Amino acid sequence: MFSPAGFVLVGLLFLFPFVGISCSAPELGSVDAGFTGFDLAVDANPSYQVDSPVADMVARDQVAMPTPGVPGLAIGVLVVLAVGVACALLARPSTRLLAAAAAAVLAVVLLVVTQVVAESNLVTAIVDNARLLQVSVPQNLDPVANEGYVEDVVSSRVGFWLALVALVALASGDLVAGIRSRESRAAGGAHPRPRSR
Repeated sequence: MFSPAGFVLVGLLFLFPFVGISCSAPELGSVDAGFTGFDLAVDANPSYQVDSPVADMVARDQVAMPTPGVPGLAIGVLVVLAVGVACALLARPSTRLLAAAAAAVLAVVLLVVTQVVAESNLVTAIVDNARLLQVSVPQNLDPVANEGYVEDVVSSRVGFWLALVALVALASGDLVAGIRSRESRAAGGAHPRPRSR
């Protein structure tokens, strides 16, 4: 039951923040925004806190919170997690374990790709917004219009890291258990019991 429970746990970790934006500049104030895994899946706005003058810009619709734009990838991760849960229905233990390990590996790859693309999209969107705003606001937006600076303020959050660790543990645990189960079955088949007369 470790595999189905593990995949469900990773799905629940999507309630935690996966990507965050956190920066503070004297002329701009501070921004702290966080996207959960489910925010990524539905392309939702983040939960965020802003201080003036950024708050004033948001209130006047001069600046909008960018979204990562990865709903397809994030939904793909959730679908693979569902497949991992469904592996529990397979009858043969070794097949069930190896299929769950494969699902976990695929989920790891998709999760990492989703995170990398989400962070890259956020950096691009923030830089583009800053460059557009530069012509209409008195604040110095040069730092925020610099990709190197923005890459430092966009980061992976706890939900992503916990999900990644859980999936790696699932993949390795199921793989080892699946190989042992297959070897045990092969060893049992190699020494059949003598027939009784």
